[in-house]
Amino acid sequence: MLTLHSHLKNNMAKELSPKKYIETNARKLPIYKCMVNSNWEATNMANVIIMRQHVNGNVTVGIYLVDLSCLGIKDTFFYFNESVNKVDDKLEAKSGFFKQIDYNLAHNIVFAGHDYALDYDIKPHPDFSFTKFILEEDNDEIPLIDIHVGSSDGKPHLILQPGQSAKYKPVYDKLVKNLGKDNFYYTIEVSDFNDLDSDVDNEEQEQDGDDKWDSIDDFPIGTIKISDAMNIDLDDLSNQEKVENRITNEMLTLNVELALRIIRFKRSELFYSEDELDNKLEYLLYQNSEEFPAWISDEMLEEFAEMMESDIFNYRQLKKETDAEDILIQFDIDRVIENIDNYQDNPYVVSMLYEKAILQKNEIAISAVKPIIKKLAFQHVTHLLELALCSYYLKESDPSLSYIIEGTDIRKVFPNAKGFSEVELYLFAMLRLLVYTRDGNLKEAIYYYYFAGLVQKENPIFILIQGEFDLFIEDEFRKAYDEIEKEVGI
Repeated sequence: MLTLHSHLKNNMAKELSPKKYIETNARKLPIYKCMVNSNWEATNMANVIIMRQHVNGNVTVGIYLVDLSCLGIKDTFFYFNESVNKVDDKLEAKSGFFKQIDYNLAHNIVFAGHDYALDYDIKPHPDFSFTKFILEEDNDEIPLIDIHVGSSDGKPHLILQPGQSAKYKPVYDKLVKNLGKDNFYYTIEVSDFNDLDSDVDNEEQEQDGDDKWDSIDDFPIGTIKISDAMNIDLDDLSNQEKVENRITNEMLTLNVELALRIIRFKRSELFYSEDELDNKLEYLLYQNSEEFPAWISDEMLEEFAEMMESDIFNYRQLKKETDAEDILIQFDIDRVIENIDNYQDNPYVVSMLYEKAILQKNEIAISAVKPIIKKLAFQHVTHLLELALCSYYLKESDPSLSYIIEGTDIRKVFPNAKGFSEVELYLFAMLRLLVYTRDGNLKEAIYYYYFAGLVQKENPIFILIQGEFDLFIEDEFRKAYDEIEKEVGI
């Protein structure tokens, strides 16, 4: 039975949900500032940023990655009730990459891409269902501005990164069905090695024309993922100053990508071709997967977001009082233990806390939460995969999990599963990456590393696995690098 206190607490939590606030109140906040990447017209890819200001001076920010060539709202996320300085730091707004624009232009860019994609039945990123409320309603009150969409002749141009063919095959099929193969363009951007791969025959890239390599500076601080690093210019990957200006996770991702880029130049046989990737089991399963398994509800995700918001707020308050690293670390450890008590009935939060406890080497928290994970493993494939992954990472001996750790086909490991979500495919990919890293199977480790990067979900333990993989490829990287130096006479 709910007490009055717990009833009020639950109601307050719902009222404070960032997602619910955005859906109901964001449009009531005045526009503070709008920005877009300076080269959006040349690249046909716009990072549109809309800031609305709260009465406390903080801002809620909507960020929209708009592919004006074909895909429309390719990605979107938000920052809720953050200080302007914090947002500027995250977005590198002062770096010159972004330029300030008026709201009407920002609005038109977003909806030009959105509407163009919908013309071909290409849906926006799922999170646009609520980040759209940071924008004004799209009606006649917004002056219409002509925004160029499609390629130079107006035809859709589907531009994909390596390994994305399977994920976007439904889009490709829709374009073929609605337009025919001759009425749109299709390009896979090859992330090889700039000048090092000048002899590689890439007909599609030659037809496409301009060099599409990205700069590290193109990405706001904290946003570079594995799939982004694959398309960053080699000179930038080698630029120690630029790399060291990023946060820890990004630095590791950029260093691993540099190593793999050099290894690939000398050992191309270790990398599956695009055609081979399209037929790999995980890519085929990913093509038809839902983002989350059915047992994860919106309420669980909202509760997780509220917990994170509370933890971040309390951490920042403490940081105003002290910069003592040991105190801040202990605070983070104590919060995990406290949250296990507060959220033990939320299986999704419990998963995140288990992994964060492992990241912290927090033995008290691991001991408290592991029995909960073991019980949940009888109910969900997700938790059984997580239990196997974490146990294997910790080098715990558990014969009951060996069939999962040794299994190379997720369908055979879980023959009764009707399908697999992106979250479950990600957990499986991390487990295979770790197994092949420790077994010394470089080709399969590289495959699962890039597949994990394609899916890339919230998961605290990934940085630990990525760190092991980084050490694993170090010798191969050094050998390839030395060979290149000899060849060019350095």
